Amino acid sequence: MIFAFALMTVTYFGQIVLRYVFQTGLRWTEELTRYTNIALVMVGSAVMAGKGAHINVSALEMAVSFKARKWLVIFQQLLTAAFFGFAIFIAVDMMNLAGTQVSTNMRIPMKIVYGIFPVAFSILVFQTFVFIMNQIFGKEVE
Repeated sequence: MIFAFALMTVTYFGQIVLRYVFQTGLRWTEELTRYTNIALVMVGSAVMAGKGAHINVSALEMAVSFKARKWLVIFQQLLTAAFFGFAIFIAVDMMNLAGTQVSTNMRIPMKIVYGIFPVAFSILVFQTFVFIMNQIFGKEVE
């Protein structure tokens, strides 16, 4: 994630300098920054899933007892894993739909760009199950 953010910063800063100082620019930098940002968000989301930091119904958690809360959190995480599991299949369909298309400026296959989604959703499912196992066995997540 650090590498992706550094890449985005350097390429976008370079584009700004080229555009406003030298009155020129590189067309591919905006596209690279966009795709890197998408990858960064997806990988960051996977990291958050391992910590159980995704959205849930916290008002309902506060309304139940402490013992029931643990199982409610696990149930919510199972629903989250099911959602991300379903998203894997949608992401694969998106990749297949992209087919032989290439990006406008960088000329890379769009299947590669869309490929981040099934990978990230797979990591999300795995991380969610890791969180569930930590909840069941009473381990703290940092």
